[in-house]
Amino acid sequence: MRRNILLILIAVAATLSCGRNNTPDAYGIVGFESYTVASSEAGQIVALDVTEGAVLEKDDVVGLIDTTRLSLQLNALVSQAAHLRNTLPNVGKQVDVLMRQKESLENEKSKVTVLVERGSASSKQLDRINDEISVLDSQIAALKSSLSRENSQILSSLSALEAQASIVRDQIAKSSIVNPENGVVTAKYVTIHEFIAPGQPIYRLADNTNAFVDAWFEGGILSTIKLGDNVTVKIDDGVNNMRSYTGRVTYIAENAEYTPTKVQTRDTRTTMVYHVRIELISDGYLKSGMPAEIYLDSIK
Repeated sequence: MRRNILLILIAVAATLSCGRNNTPDAYGIVGFESYTVASSEAGQIVALDVTEGAVLEKDDVVGLIDTTRLSLQLNALVSQAAHLRNTLPNVGKQVDVLMRQKESLENEKSKVTVLVERGSASSKQLDRINDEISVLDSQIAALKSSLSRENSQILSSLSALEAQASIVRDQIAKSSIVNPENGVVTAKYVTIHEFIAPGQPIYRLADNTNAFVDAWFEGGILSTIKLGDNVTVKIDDGVNNMRSYTGRVTYIAENAEYTPTKVQTRDTRTTMVYHVRIELISDGYLKSGMPAEIYLDSIK
């Protein structure tokens, strides 16, 4: 009799133990990091190759905003800049005329100096030549200063035009809609031919490799986990079996909250829980919104 009672107690204990191990420590929802891809420029969408569920690669060009106005504006700026370059004064050429006159006077001065030393010429002739050379030096200095100021003003205007052209080129480049990361399109907000404004969402992209589970733990269990802990996450595979994943705890809320509506059951509507995020590596099976069961490795 005692032996039978002992066997019954062992069986009950084993049953309770199995039940504990098979009971999830928390429940959660699978999610993926997502990005809202927005327009950088205003205009009409003239091309858009985006469909919900499509898998996109990083740097894929998936659309284009009309650049007709920007292209015309750029052409006008380029033409203005070319015209300004043609008006840049040729300092060397304009000064060269006066320098040749000075060179001629310098040669004449040399000859007259010799004649003055011999007494064959008056010193007044030498003085006249020196005065003419002095006047030419003043003219050359004034011309160089004037041309320098003119050149500086033109170069300043040219620099402003080139800066405007660079801005327009950047706007044209940003009119191409470029996919920022690898991922799956989960929502599409606009269609071709629509007019959009800067910052307006075009589509939403989910990272299809790095998944996470947002789970909610009761306070009594929270003390058994910490950041960096590995946990077991199980997902229903649809054929009465569970797929198991190893996840890592990356976030634990500091404050409790009521169980979120999307995971409420009749027994947990008023339960205070703590939000915990668990990172997973997706194998292609995981989908956003899938329910998940979490088992703590630290609780056996």
